[in-house]
Formats: sequence, C-alpha cells, structure tokens
Amino acid sequence: MLPIEAVYEKLVAQLQQHNTVLLQAPPGAGKSTWLPLNLVKNNYFKRIVMLEPRRLAARNIAQFLALQQNEVLGQSIGLKIRNEVAVSEHTRLEIVTEGVLTKMLQSDPELAGVDLLIFDEFHERSLAADTALAFALETQAAFRDDLKILVMSATLDSERYQAFLDCPVVASDGRSHPVSEVYHPLRDESKWLEAMPSLILNALQQQSGSALVFLPGKRDINFIYQSLEGNVTSDIQVVTLFGEQDKATQQAAIAPPKAGLRKVVLTTNVAETSLTIEGIRIVVDSGKRRAAQFNLKTGVTELVTVSISRSSAVQRAGRAGRIEPGVVYRLGSHEQFERRDRHDVPEILSSDIAGLVLEAKIWGSEVEQLPLLDVPSSGALQQAHQLLNMLEAVDKQGKVTELGRKMHQFGTEPRLAHMLLKAMELEQSKPGISHLACYLVALLECRVSASPELRVALQSQFEKPHKSFSQALKPWLKRLKINERSTLNCEYLSLLVALAFPDRLAKSRGQGFVLANGAGVNAHETHWLDCDYIAIASLGGHKGQRIFSATELNLLLLQESLPHLFVEKDICEFDEKSERFLHEQRVQLGTLVIESKPSTKALDVEARTQAWLNLVAKHGLALFNEYQQVQPLLNRMTLAQRFYPQEFEKLDEPTLLEGIDNWLAPYLVSVKKLAELKKLDLMSAVKGLLDWNQQQRLDEILPKRIQVPSGSSIKIEYPLHGPAKLSVRMQEVYGLLATPVLCNGKLPLLMELLSPAHRPLQLTQDLAHFWQTSYKEVQKEMKGRYPKHFWPDDPATAQATNKVKSRM
Repeated sequence: MLPIEAVYEKLVAQLQQHNTVLLQAPPGAGKSTWLPLNLVKNNYFKRIVMLEPRRLAARNIAQFLALQQNEVLGQSIGLKIRNEVAVSEHTRLEIVTEGVLTKMLQSDPELAGVDLLIFDEFHERSLAADTALAFALETQAAFRDDLKILVMSATLDSERYQAFLDCPVVASDGRSHPVSEVYHPLRDESKWLEAMPSLILNALQQQSGSALVFLPGKRDINFIYQSLEGNVTSDIQVVTLFGEQDKATQQAAIAPPKAGLRKVVLTTNVAETSLTIEGIRIVVDSGKRRAAQFNLKTGVTELVTVSISRSSAVQRAGRAGRIEPGVVYRLGSHEQFERRDRHDVPEILSSDIAGLVLEAKIWGSEVEQLPLLDVPSSGALQQAHQLLNMLEAVDKQGKVTELGRKMHQFGTEPRLAHMLLKAMELEQSKPGISHLACYLVALLECRVSASPELRVALQSQFEKPHKSFSQALKPWLKRLKINERSTLNCEYLSLLVALAFPDRLAKSRGQGFVLANGAGVNAHETHWLDCDYIAIASLGGHKGQRIFSATELNLLLLQESLPHLFVEKDICEFDEKSERFLHEQRVQLGTLVIESKPSTKALDVEARTQAWLNLVAKHGLALFNEYQQVQPLLNRMTLAQRFYPQEFEKLDEPTLLEGIDNWLAPYLVSVKKLAELKKLDLMSAVKGLLDWNQQQRLDEILPKRIQVPSGSSIKIEYPLHGPAKLSVRMQEVYGLLATPVLCNGKLPLLMELLSPAHRPLQLTQDLAHFWQTSYKEVQKEMKGRYPKHFWPDDPATAQATNKVKSRM
C-alpha cells in the first residue's frame, strides 16, 4: 500500500469542498502516479491536466500510467511535451510540461472540459510553473469557479504556500524505507569534483545494489564517467542520464540492470523528482547543481554551479529508499549541510523574465498584477521591457505589437523567435538569411563550437557537423520549410545576431567593449582586437564580462535593415573632466553613440536639469556635500517602512535614485555649476518626501536623539541591519531602570556604555540586568582609574551626572 492511499479520501473531500488544495507528500508516496490515475478511475473528475516540470519525468509517468491501463499512450492517458504529442478525444489524464499548460490557458482561458489542474513537484518553482499557476488562479477567479487546482510537492514550504493560496493542506507520509546518511567532509571545497570518483567507489564497495550519482551538468558527468572507466568491477555498468540525451539513451539509463549486474547512473537533477530507477538503493550526492543566474547589468543569464538547498538534498536522498532501505553519501560535512539554504531560489528571481513579461501582456495583464508567489524586482522588469522594445515585441507605450504576438505563438524564447521571424521576412531581399538563421539557432542550442568567431564555428559545423548539432538543426529547417544548401552565406551573420541580441551589440572602448545596454565587457584574448563594433551572441564568466562568441558588426547593414534600433537624440550631459555641459545631436544604438554633432538648440532649463539628474543617477546621493548628514535620515526612513509598511512608503536610496525625476528636479532649476549642485539642500529635499504627520511619526518611533537622566541629548545610530545603538557615558544613565524602547519594541536598542574618556566599557540590550550583575566588576576597575568620577554602589537608584564628583 502506497502512503498516498491513506490520505486519499481526505484529499478528495478537500477537493470537493475547496477550489485549491496543497498536498505535501515525500518521495515514493505515489502522488505523481497512483493519485491521478485513481482520481480518473473513480470518476471524480472528467478531465485532468497534470503539469510536470521535466520532460523525462512527464514521458515516463505517462507511459507508466498508460501501461497500468493496458493501453497505448494517447488513449485515456495522454502526453503533450515539446515535439511529442499523444492525446485523443478519449484522453482523461493529460501529462504536460515545457510551458504547454500556459499555451493552453492563453488559447482558452476558460479551459473548457478540464475540471482539475495538478501542479506536480511545484517546489522546483520553474518559471513556466509559476506562470501557469498565476494564469490558472486568474481563470479560476474570473471564469471557472468550478475549476479545481491541486498543488503537490515532496518538500513544500507549506506555511508560505498556504498563506499565498489561502487553502487547506493535506500531508501524506513518505516512503516506508529508511535512508541512512554518510557525510564525506572536504578539505578544499574547490576540489569537490576530483573527490567524487573515490566517494562513488567507496559507496559501491560498502553497499549492495545500484547507485544514482547526482552531478551538476553534462561536463561533470563526462569527467566522472571517464574517471570510473576501468576502475569499477566487471559486474558494474556505468551509464549517464541528462536532459539533452535522446529518448532511447534516457530509457536505457532508467531500465533495470541486467541479471547479475549493478548499475551506476550518473545524472543531473533531472532524476531528482518523479522518476523511479529500478534497483537504486545508493545515492551519491555532490550537493551541487547548475542554476541560472541573471546578470541584470549585462542582460546575460549564466549557468553557474551552486550548492543545492536542504530540501533538494532531501529529494535526492529519497531516491535511495523507493524500493528498500538505502543510504545517501553526501559530499561535504554535516555542518555544511545544515548551513545550506532551506529552499532553492526560484527561477522567477534568478532568470531573464522577458518571456514572462510578454506572456503577461498577451494574457492581458502586467507581471506586477499577476498572483505570483514571488514578484521580480523593478530592475528586472525594466530590463525586460527594454529588451522587448528592442525586439519589436512591444511598442514605446508597452503594448504588444503584431510581431510580438507572432513571436509568442512561435513557441520559443523571444530573442530567437524575433531572429527567425525577421529572417523569414528578409529572405527575399537577403537570400540565404533564413538558412543561416537555422544554423545559428542550432549552434546556440547545442553549444558545440570550434571557435569563438561565429563565422568559423558555423562554417565548421556546415562542413563537418557534430551529431548534437545535426539533431538541433533538423527541427528548425523543417519548421521553416528550408532545404539544406550547398553553401552557407555568412554575409548577414552580424545582422542575425543583432536581431536576437540587440542589447549585446558592442563598441570598442579602452581595453574592452561597451554594450548597447551600457555594460562594459572585457576584450577577447585573440579575436576582434581591431574591430570598432562587434555583435556578441554569448557572454558569461566573471560578472558576465567574458565574450564567448561574437562576430564583427556590419554597421551599415544594420542601419539599413533595422533602423528602429537607431535613435536620434538631443542630448545634454555634464562633462566632469571639463566641468562644462555637452549639448549634442546624437545618433545612438542603445547607449552607444554612433554619430554626434553640436546641437542647434539652445541650452534650456529642462535640458540642463536632466543633465544634473543623469549625473546624480550615475554617482548616487554621495555626490552631495550633505550626504553624511542625510544618511541617518535615509536609514530611519527605511526602517520606518520596514516596521510600519502601512504608514510609510519605501524610500531607501535605490528607490530614491529610481525616482529622482519626481522629487529632485524642482531643486535643480536654478543650479548652473557643479559646486552649486554639491551644496544643494539635500536634507530639505529628502524630508519633503514625508508629509508633516509622517515626519512627526518618524521622530516618535525612531527619534534622532534620546534625553538621558543626566539631561544630555544623545544621538542614536540607526544601521539598516541589527539593533540601533546609543553610545553614552555610564554616569549619564544612572537611575535609568530599563533600556529605552524604539518602534514599540520592534527595534532593539544596543547601549554602548562609555568611560569618562568616551572609551567603551560595556555593550548591553538589558540595562537593568547589567546594573545587577556585571556593573560591580566595572565599578571596581573604574574607581581606581577615574577616582574623580562618581561610581555608586547602586547605579539603578543613583543620581545621573555629566560632571565630576566635586561639581555635582
């Protein structure tokens, strides 16, 4: 009996009573297989759509359930993933992934005929799952109050999810087989990959059964595969399993080992959830994964190796206890394990969200208006809007264009969709550009390259294609209905790169290049050293500043074919070197100045004010002489918003800099020189952001100073993290029975008690306790060092003073 069976009736009852339910069930409970199948068999729902985050898991679950029904796939059990569809009018349970559910909702917001949506393994928090859930919740609220939503995971952040969805939680026990833990500490964390082969061999020697080895990516898998080759016994078969493999290879890796053999499966986190591999009772966990990290400055999403969260580690370990008692070997110490984050960072906070922004607009909403568990930062949203505008998907007002709708229907990421669609439009005037576009997409997808120069890399694949390149190329040629040609015309290559990556067009500057989005990148060691302009397809490395692949940019061709990228502007800037205004007419490609000449317009107040605003935005508020005096006020305003969000808006420095056009511009009208700008009354400008009542309230909850028993008014320091701090001579707080309270006790106050010479004697957040305990030791020492000062036996009742004894 599977654990999910014990809570089945309760779950069904909750689904009948509530529109949305959370199911928390550890690995092996049967939530991905037994549960949806029985919901269909028992006729609780007419048609169920279940979203699986991974294609491999979706395919295997669908095939397993079809087998349980003694059917071929596509009858009562259906599957719909990228390049693979098996559904019919008889399908009652449809397993989908890769944004398929989002497309279903976009084409039919009412989801006619579907009465239950299941989000499996939701803890993985893929961008597609977050988007689909947001749309589904809006469908439920606006069109289908009868639509049921079941969110499932092995490691739910239940309290947070329950508060967000406002729904009940049903919890199921997990596997009945225990998994013991073995930790393998590392002396040098950077040598983790080199430590894996010996750990795997030790596990195989100490344990029986087959092993599942978790590694971050394909390159790491290949390294371990080669390291194990020749070092394992003849009864052990080493296989690999990752997302980019063909279906047959994946199925072979999942299949049970042959009689008398043990299997070692080297895999990525593709096998972390919803996948059972027969015979596995050993898990060897590197504790690493490949994660997308979006660099907001360069506009590049990099795949980096990071430590997994504790919840992911629990998921991986669960693979060992599916069939019988198992063991997990974890690379690293137990202390390191406990220091890991509780949950992985969701994709919506760590990836390029241009696709999400376009999805939301097609849906008829903005990202900020969607019911999302986590909302992207304003900076990420702004960057996404700018990119979509450069890709012609949205206009200057943020409305979706006709091309934007075509890009959305194309079914791939906005950058590549824009390039391919525009290439087809340009084919008549630029023969061969569509063929070249398919080659470029295939090269970018398969990541096989012989050179950082795109022309060389493409020509190499044209003449002698790699197997994975050919596999990536074939679907695109078929989709665009293009036949292979005898030559590859690379004349339009930089134009294609510009169509996909307009923000990565770059101009030579100093020892590197500056991108159209304003970010700087390093020069390549060997390529493009004499180029004025290049078109970059791939960036990464440290801070996203290393060029991986690019080609020289044909600027004239770009101006002729993509005039929308070039903007004529009347620019006024303050040049800090010459300390004068530059007033020019410019042709710009993003932030890149292509042409410039002196402006024919007069330098008016509006242009000059904007120049000052740009200068402040560049340097921050530290540009002003009063900044050190204003900093405490900024900290107090930030803390006030943190503790009283209903009374105070967010007014920290980054927020103020984003909106300087609104609050600072009026103070700059009469400023004509840099010296005048620096002397600006910044305090008044910042204070003006609070009305009179808010200023009074701020002084009440977070006073600038506190009057101590001696009568002195002492300044309070307000750091943004940790307690506030009051540094005061000890004699001045005699008679004070308790530590003063800030923000009604929400913000602790740290009292730094000083000697008569203003040297620290004691730090305390509990003054009454200090008087009763440690004060005696301080009194004993201070009487000898400062005999002229007052050191009473009972400081809690003594008279406070800021004078020596003779003047009291």
